[in-house]
Amino acid sequence: MKVFIAGGTGFVGSAATEKIKSSGASVTLLERNKKKIPRLKELGFEVFEGTLDEKDAVDGFLSANKFDAVINLIGIIRSVPGFSFQKVHVDYVNILLESAKKNGIERFIHMSALGAAENSDSEYFSTKYQGESLVRNSGLKWTVFRPSLIFGDNAAFFDDLINLIKTRAFIPVIGTGETRFAPIDVFSIADAYNNSLYNEKTINKIFSLCGPDIYTFEDIIDLIMKFSPPKKLKIHTPAFIAERTLSIAEKLSPRLVQNMPITSDQIRMLRYDNICGKNTDEADKILELKKTAFKDWLKEYLS
Repeated sequence: MKVFIAGGTGFVGSAATEKIKSSGASVTLLERNKKKIPRLKELGFEVFEGTLDEKDAVDGFLSANKFDAVINLIGIIRSVPGFSFQKVHVDYVNILLESAKKNGIERFIHMSALGAAENSDSEYFSTKYQGESLVRNSGLKWTVFRPSLIFGDNAAFFDDLINLIKTRAFIPVIGTGETRFAPIDVFSIADAYNNSLYNEKTINKIFSLCGPDIYTFEDIIDLIMKFSPPKKLKIHTPAFIAERTLSIAEKLSPRLVQNMPITSDQIRMLRYDNICGKNTDEADKILELKKTAFKDWLKEYLS
């Protein structure tokens, strides 16, 4: 099995690519950062240096190397100048799909998001939906994964939240704090990608990926304080006020978004529960997932 992976060096990508390589596949990573390339090669990966903006170079590389599958793990949680949701979640997906089709690569595995929806008022969710729609209508043998919150060592979302709770005198909770999540461990995500490569039952299927337990956003904050005391005062801030204030700031200075702990789009995302709508036992069996409980991981991570 020869696999080309875009977005394979981030938090999720690193776990997925290592799992796929350790299972015996030859893995080539798309990497734009020259400083990372020597280390990646030491770890046994092939590397194509470049970006998806270089469409001709990508086409030429895929043409010269006969890959069995393309995996897209590229994604961003905040849109910034020059690197927008539209560019990353839609345009880049289209470039990968067109190049795969042009070069006879039939298998395409794609990272979407739980909550992706056509008419979502969150640009993150709406562009994720547009990207996965391109995949589903590509005519290739596709698989789409929609994970809830992903946890693991060095997960940016949880590390940022833990740092905020540890360093603030009181904890701001935007909105009611009742939005529900089903956090899933990064190694289960890695297993899902690896196992889908070898299982025809995953072809032309969308899999929602959730952990075994459901927590509200405020539950997660309370757990962090439980395992990393002391307990601190929580202050609820109305979501519409926070969203409006951030929207104004982002319009006045778009680059501010890079340094903000949260964006207006992320506040809109908090309006929607992020849980699987049905029993996932069948999907877990097909993908051979053995999930870690979020509470167990968090307790060990904070000890």
